Amino acid sequence: MASNDNLRDNIEELKPTHYLESRMALIILNSPIPDLEYFRRLYDHASLRICADGGANRLYDLLLKQYGESKWIDGLRAMPPDLIHGDLDSLHDTVRKRYEQIGVQVTQDTDQYSTDFGKAINQVIERMPTVQTILVAGSLGGRVDQGIGLLHELYREQKLRHPRVRFWFFSEASVSTLLNTGATGVHTPVDEGLITRNIGILPLYGPATISTKGLEWDVEDWRTEIGGQVSTSNHIVADHITISTDNQVLFTVERAA
Repeated sequence: MASNDNLRDNIEELKPTHYLESRMALIILNSPIPDLEYFRRLYDHASLRICADGGANRLYDLLLKQYGESKWIDGLRAMPPDLIHGDLDSLHDTVRKRYEQIGVQVTQDTDQYSTDFGKAINQVIERMPTVQTILVAGSLGGRVDQGIGLLHELYREQKLRHPRVRFWFFSEASVSTLLNTGATGVHTPVDEGLITRNIGILPLYGPATISTKGLEWDVEDWRTEIGGQVSTSNHIVADHITISTDNQVLFTVERAA
């Protein structure tokens, strides 16, 4: 079954209103948020925003850096989350108190067999049953175990638990998503300054046979696997590319600086 996704739609064009009517949510992970304007795009185009535990610290730091300590209320009200949720072992006391003071709900889930990311996904599904796209502001860098853990959860959540939902990871350097089997078309507006030409198609979840159109080094029925051939550092040469695969692969494209 063919599917079509538009990278620009996910960060530029869609403008949902109320989260009960919308199909896009944002999860903010416990990773630095270096770019206010880039984050604002994600925030503005989601109608349900959830901080996963310490993600609230990161959003708080970003806003206070912009507004200053003396105007912290204005800063937090500028882009408030709808919910702060997790086991709350990372949430700073001051951050919690100040968010609660402006009316942000804080809830706790003490289950130690799920991560804060997984807990936040459950809240999105519960509060927005029609969700189709979940944007994730976080990092696949830093600690290797945490980065691999996120990729594991991406596979589990999209393939096994919520196959109708598309997850997009927005890190400090890349935009990444899991491509399902079949053909996926992706709009890639390099000339608009959102992304660069650099992409990778990574067989992290088992061997795959892929075909591509729109890349500098296109392939046809090309087998890729960890320990064998892997498509890294390929280049986009068209405004729209197509990737066909017989197994889930990770698609990643470099963010423009």
